[in-house]
Parts: sequence; C-alpha cells; structure tokens
Amino acid sequence: MVERDEFSKDVKEILAKRVGTLCSNPQCSVPTYGPSESPSKPLNKGVAAHIKAAAQGGPRYDPNISSKERKSISNGIWLCESCAKLIDSDQKRYTIGVLERWKSVAEERARKALENPRVVNFGPDFADTILLITIQRHSFYPSTSHLGSGEYARRKITIRPIQAKRQLIDRKMPVTLAANLCPPRFWLITLTCQNQGTGVDQYIKIDIHFKDGKPAILSTKISNDRVHLSSGGLKGSSFASFFIRELLPNEEMAARIVARSDIEFDASLWTQNSRDSSEVFIYELLFGEEEYVGIPPWKKKVG
Repeated sequence: MVERDEFSKDVKEILAKRVGTLCSNPQCSVPTYGPSESPSKPLNKGVAAHIKAAAQGGPRYDPNISSKERKSISNGIWLCESCAKLIDSDQKRYTIGVLERWKSVAEERARKALENPRVVNFGPDFADTILLITIQRHSFYPSTSHLGSGEYARRKITIRPIQAKRQLIDRKMPVTLAANLCPPRFWLITLTCQNQGTGVDQYIKIDIHFKDGKPAILSTKISNDRVHLSSGGLKGSSFASFFIRELLPNEEMAARIVARSDIEFDASLWTQNSRDSSEVFIYELLFGEEEYVGIPPWKKKVG
C-alpha cells in the first residue's frame, strides 16, 4: 500500500477558512459549508486537495519535496468536491502553476470580503480578467487559385509564447481569416480581454505603447461598440488606449492594431478588480507552408 502524506485536521480547517470556505476555482467559487438536517452539524462539500500529490504516482507528484512539505498548508488548496476531482482527472491541464494562482486569487478575494462585506461570488471581486495578445504576420486563407475543383489546402499553426508566465486554461486564441492581412513589415496585433471568473468586471483599461514613442500604428479596429478607443490609435500614433465599461463572466472583447513589426511594444491591463494587473500574455501565431490534400472524403461523390 502506498503511504500518503495527508493533511492534518488543523491544516484542512486553515485552508478552508483562508478562502472564506468558498471553492478556490475562480470559475466555480461555490460555498462549501452550509446547514445540514441536524441543527447541531454543518454540511461540508469542500476538500483540502494537494497541489503536489500526496503520494508517488499521484497527479503533479514532486519527488524533490519532503513529506512535511507535502502535507503543509503551502501544498494545499481548498476546493469543492467536484473541482477536486476535476483537477486530478486532467493534471496536464490543471498544473501546479494554475492551482497556485487559484489559491492566491481566492485568498485575496477572501481578504477583500473581510474589508468590504458586500463582496459576494458574483461581484467584481470574483472577476478574473486576462489580456491575451496575439501577433499575426500572415493571412490564413490558402491561395485558392492553385486549387482544383473541390480540393482544399491546410496550414499548420504554431503558437509561440513570447510572454507567458504560466499555462492558461480555456484560452481563446483568435486567428484572423483575411487575405492580404498586412502590408510588408507590418503585423496584426489582437488584444483580447477575457473574463475567466464568475463575477462581472468593470472599468477595464488596455494600453499599448511602442518603444521610444516611434510612430508605429497603421490602423485600428475594435470588435464591437462596447470597446472604446479612448486615446491614440490613429495612423502614425505610437500608442493606443482602449476602455471597456463592463465584461461579463466568460465574455471576451477584442481590439486589433496593424502596426510596424520592427518596433517593440509594451502592453498593460487595469481592471476594477485587479487594478494594475500582471495577467498579460503575448503569443505569436506562426503559419507553415500550404499543404494541398486533394478532395476531402466528405466532398467525394458516392456511386
């Protein structure tokens, strides 16, 4: 039988109370304690889960930490029963880095709730907005003039991280499908705000500045009328600022900039919930050569 480094009763209690007994998954945040049928007993559906597995062979097991560290508060995260099962069923998706951030965010929300009792699990303090920036140099569409009737082409897309301090869950990587995407020496920069939490985020500000104040922007386009270009963004500008009044849970909004590819840029995110946020991720989309694969089976005539 494999020996497990289980949490003590005191550690479990501390983990639960440090997050206000709510599930630490920002897309869940359900209460884990409530009344049972017995007037003298509470009902608990919370679990003190291990970030790094309690035993060898378990999810996210780390052989380099001691038994004491495995059963310490630093290696625990408070979750509802469903989310505890979820993280162990897909350890590649729910990495150590993901769980450590969940824990940090949940504790920060609980701290805010102590200072401001109005905080509930659908309020702005339970929003979780990230800024996902993708850089795209080429169009995605194949050169259809080279294709015969019914034939099709495909390209491999490689996602290269430029600034990504951790793995993202449910990231929505936008790809623009447009011929003649950018003129030579320019690229398309897509700035996408995604609210991955359960609360409504408000007063979201996105800034992008090109180095040394050099004129870099050729054109700017926004996804809908809820995204506002508040300053800059014109042809020849060296910066652009965007404002979003409100971002609902699981909602995303984007702005697109065609800018010079030889000038570096910095981007920042500010929201009502996180203030100056470090949740800015930058990726480049790289496209392989067109591969012609003939007529797909579902287009072939039968009989």
